[in-house]
Amino acid sequence: MKQFILFFILCITSYTQAQTLERKAWIGLLCSEQNHSLQVDSVVLNSSASLLGIKKNDKLISLNNELIQTNLQYQHVVGQVREHDALTIVIVRNNDTTRLKGMAVSRPLFEADWCDVSYGSLHAIGCEVRTIIYSPKNAENTPGIFFIPGYNCGSIESFPANYNGKMIEQWVKHGYTVYTVEKSGVGDSRACQSCLEVDLKTDIELYQTALDDFMKLEMLDKNKLFIWGHSMGGIIAPIIGVSKPLKGIMVYGTVFRPWSEFLLEMHRVQKPLTDNLNAEQTEDFARLIQKVYYEFFRLKKSPAELFQNPEYKSIVESELEYKPGKEDMWGRHWRFWQQLDSINLAKAWQELTCKVLVLHGEADYIQCSSLEPYLISETINQAHPGNATLITLSGIDHLMMNSVDFSEAVRNFNNKEYNKGNFNPVLVKETLKWMRRQ
Repeated sequence: MKQFILFFILCITSYTQAQTLERKAWIGLLCSEQNHSLQVDSVVLNSSASLLGIKKNDKLISLNNELIQTNLQYQHVVGQVREHDALTIVIVRNNDTTRLKGMAVSRPLFEADWCDVSYGSLHAIGCEVRTIIYSPKNAENTPGIFFIPGYNCGSIESFPANYNGKMIEQWVKHGYTVYTVEKSGVGDSRACQSCLEVDLKTDIELYQTALDDFMKLEMLDKNKLFIWGHSMGGIIAPIIGVSKPLKGIMVYGTVFRPWSEFLLEMHRVQKPLTDNLNAEQTEDFARLIQKVYYEFFRLKKSPAELFQNPEYKSIVESELEYKPGKEDMWGRHWRFWQQLDSINLAKAWQELTCKVLVLHGEADYIQCSSLEPYLISETINQAHPGNATLITLSGIDHLMMNSVDFSEAVRNFNNKEYNKGNFNPVLVKETLKWMRRQ
């Protein structure tokens, strides 16, 4: 009995040490900015907002006595609230103002029968961020995958419900440990700037620190370490992996050329698909936005400065998503995109000495160009012959779902029900096959 009690105490102690970062409150609101206020678009079931009785189409006025008119203000306020804190939210519903009070709750910890889950924390970029590690049950000395997702500010705690989680689950079931880390200010992160405020250099620094942490894990076979980079993660991967003793890097749906150059091709592909523009209209749009991009990316003008040009005003509003006082653009701070355009990815890929798997989906209308993966693999193999493998996959889109072509991928993109159950496992198959060969 004493041995059992001692074992039980040790287990609790071990878990407590791994879970040093206090859980952030799970408010559970998705809002859109309308007329200097936030309108609630959806409320997550069992979240703090749900338990308080907030409903879709309510207008959010304040949270804990802080006035809220923008999503950035909302992120600032909710970032300070932890589980069990008192919560006061003022809303307007049907022209009536209501004050709701309660206690903040946190998102439940993820558990699954196919893995062990370790919630930890990491000191990086001057603050503390959440890490979540998925590993095979009771396994030791496993190969490891360092996971870098796309650019957006979604939490890694959403992974189990989307395509990222599908990849992670299958890798773990095949014996791999997967390391994930939050971006600045996201999830349980403490004392961090909001993800909407930080730049690309901050993301790169964060992932560099996290990669070092990953490579020190005792559970890993240090001779079998990989990086997975999806979309923007495929840009960060070679930058942080260049001097590391990695077995390989895998990237999917990423780009090679300067961002301003890639965007013009992207617009020519996407505008007819998403906005029903004909060829002439698309070309007129591309030629105008090319001038805007030159001043934004090359001359380093801010969206606020570009907005002052009468010729650009409308397109800066619609395409750069600018509003007076707004600093974020396309889901990140506008400096993020200027820094991205300045990165010489040819240099980054050429300096990399490990093996690389470059994956391209034919139905990926977001990445949209077969030239990007070709240039990555050619650049690597010119410097290190045979190091890069390029695989083009049919029937898969940017979100790793079944789509036969660009048109179907566009229709499927915003279909939440479709995206729940149409994951294409071909990426799992190809990455596992390639990693085993290495």
